[in-house]
Amino acid sequence: MLSVLRFATMLLFAFTLPVTAVAQSRSSLDSPTCMISPDVPLAARIDKDYSHELFIWMWHAYGFEGARQNSNWTNRQRSFAECFEKEAQGKCGWKPDRKTVKELERNRTDRWDKNPLKKVFTDRPPPEAVEFAMRSLGTCFGDDPSLPQVYELGLVQDAFNMDACKDLAVHISSAKYNPANYPPEFQELQTWAIALRHYMTLPNATEPVKACRVVPEAGLPILESYAQRVAAAQQAAKQKRLAYENRPIAERIKGLDAYDIAYSLVFRTNSGEHMPTRPLPEGAMEWWKEYDWRVAAGYIEPALPAAVMDWALEQPLDRFEAVEDPWDKKVRTEYYKMAEFVWGQRLTSQMNKLAPNESRTNVKEGCSILLSTVRTDIFYGRASKSTPGRALFYDFVSKAPDKLTWSLCAETPTSIFLDAKARYEKKLADEAYAAANPAPPSEWDQILQGLSDYANQPSSNSAPYRAPTTRCYNTGQTESGLTNRVCFEN
Repeated sequence: MLSVLRFATMLLFAFTLPVTAVAQSRSSLDSPTCMISPDVPLAARIDKDYSHELFIWMWHAYGFEGARQNSNWTNRQRSFAECFEKEAQGKCGWKPDRKTVKELERNRTDRWDKNPLKKVFTDRPPPEAVEFAMRSLGTCFGDDPSLPQVYELGLVQDAFNMDACKDLAVHISSAKYNPANYPPEFQELQTWAIALRHYMTLPNATEPVKACRVVPEAGLPILESYAQRVAAAQQAAKQKRLAYENRPIAERIKGLDAYDIAYSLVFRTNSGEHMPTRPLPEGAMEWWKEYDWRVAAGYIEPALPAAVMDWALEQPLDRFEAVEDPWDKKVRTEYYKMAEFVWGQRLTSQMNKLAPNESRTNVKEGCSILLSTVRTDIFYGRASKSTPGRALFYDFVSKAPDKLTWSLCAETPTSIFLDAKARYEKKLADEAYAAANPAPPSEWDQILQGLSDYANQPSSNSAPYRAPTTRCYNTGQTESGLTNRVCFEN
């Protein structure tokens, strides 16, 4: 498979040109310190994972006559124009040139044989451009003895751990978005990270097909600290796991009632996760199944049998693990199957259980106004959960889909209803006062009104149509005795 991909890659890059000895000497993808694999189809990478360095390598290896026929690069000329912008400060090997930028931004193929592009696209890129590309791609540019050595490029050669190299690539990529947290050199090494992930890695694969043999010298501190950071993360994870496994009973049962604890114990005993002090009592499984469907349907929990309660009280809780509540599980996994009345049914059952003495109001008219006020309070963190009933109501409104919250209005805590009503009435009063007592127009309002009046005044062109009339006047007589007359048409 790799040999086939390698052959296809060579064909795509060779295009119409034969692979001559000269072309081969300008490309050394088999070099261990080259960040490009000959097995990766690079012709497509020039578009999907473009970098100036990759295009410069293609141009250097196959000449511009070969590179220009890659349609993927043709569509990337706008990207290459960056090398000639003033902000690039000549980093790619060319001096800033606004005319070249404009021509490349046209993204056309009929301008390459005309200046200024004709002067740029000579057979090979300049040595400065090759050196720029080698700082990220390594020794992929042939065996010319005049090429810089690895140590001259700010690169370090060794047999590096691949996981450490991939970690370094992540940090270099992150430097693009968080430059303050990384050395400034990382901004110029983005292509090294791209090369590791894409130029050395087959499509849809996660592991590079070449070993990591060359890394930027600026990345050595991160690379060398990788093993220590991994060990520290593993130790922290281990300590967190141990702390969780050995948490006290009070923390394990926090927020749970007798129903929750008994349900979890029966569930985990049935699944083999809990070793009971004695077998489950008669009727335990029937209660557990009834509890499961009733709670998921929004009903109140079935009464806990005395035998099950006694059994649950005997169980050690030092390794107790709660089971997800059936209602919460249904909301999480099957919310789209739940009807509107089920939400109201569940709220009613929980209100009766947790806030039986708290006053409630069935809000029929104004339910949408009430829900809008409650959602606003939740969004801005103004929801006061001072009582169990208020906490329940806010929790249900925040979790229920908007179109299914109407049934919740029937169980509105009276304190929430009165608060929303008072705020709504104040809003109406403020609007009525503003309408009855408009603010005096400012100078700017007067200017705008004048402009509006002028724009809306009738124009002569918009006057009603009147048929033309003719008026004539006698102005005297000619020598022959004829009357001179002058006429005007209105």
